[in-house]
Amino acid sequence: MSMKIKPFHTKLNEVILKIASSELGEDEDRRQEVIEIIRQWMAKQPHLQRISLDEYSIVCFARGCKYSLEKMKHKIDLQYTLRTALPEFFSGRDPLKPRLQEALACGSYLPLQDYDQHGRKVIVMRPGCFDPCQFKPEDLEKANFMVVDIMGREDEQMFVTGIVIIVDCHGYTLNHFTQRPLALSKKQLYYLQSAPISPKTIHFIRTNSVFHSVYGMVMNMLKDKIKQRVKIHGSDFQSLYKEIDRKILPKDYGGDGMSFAELTDCWKKKVEDNREFLIASEKNFRVDESRRPGKSKSAQDLFGIEGSFRKLNVD
Repeated sequence: MSMKIKPFHTKLNEVILKIASSELGEDEDRRQEVIEIIRQWMAKQPHLQRISLDEYSIVCFARGCKYSLEKMKHKIDLQYTLRTALPEFFSGRDPLKPRLQEALACGSYLPLQDYDQHGRKVIVMRPGCFDPCQFKPEDLEKANFMVVDIMGREDEQMFVTGIVIIVDCHGYTLNHFTQRPLALSKKQLYYLQSAPISPKTIHFIRTNSVFHSVYGMVMNMLKDKIKQRVKIHGSDFQSLYKEIDRKILPKDYGGDGMSFAELTDCWKKKVEDNREFLIASEKNFRVDESRRPGKSKSAQDLFGIEGSFRKLNVD
């Protein structure tokens, strides 16, 4: 299957390109080489042939996998296999649907506008910012994954410098925990840990008694490498400021950045502006399991029975 693919032109500045060169061994020739190798490989995989993977996306995978071709092939296959097996997150992606409009208006997943002092993308996750009795968790995660997709399309730098996550537990209650099926959380974390990049650090802030009750369960869902990157600050913002430059943080945290309300409006509009891409992604990023060489992979193969998940072996 031939595809007309736009040529890849990096938008990174010289500083970030030097980081890519020194840490990833990247240069223009290597970028083009890996693009061609992955294109040829995908053309020979019957189950992947309808996936529209452009040069930009291939380079993002390459950077996230430090240019390991075998790791890239594994992650590309796994990423789109999971998207196909998780319709609760990746089907019905019209951001103008009323339920998704409401979910986007919550602002439970907010990438910040500026980078931290290490050039990393900072993302604030707010699992307690909504009424758990008014929202289906599937709708919230569907909205959040739309933000993730648009962020990835817009932000080339984070695939070189990495991401940092702040999990703000303010407002998180027992209802938030009980209204969300454990299997859904496991699927969400399984998918996120299959992504091209993993967080450099995860900072939990404004934690409360409910958080501490479920903390062990959350940790059990994370790979060992990710567990080692977790830091708990409680309500000590001075501790957080030591890790992330205060001036880029939202005004709600005493920073100089956009407020939660402003960030929510900004990302809601970005998602709406990319409506056509998101709707098209339902068919453009699907694996055809009927054509997979060998045994096809069902949701049960991936996730087991009753949420008993297989362990991810990807670093």
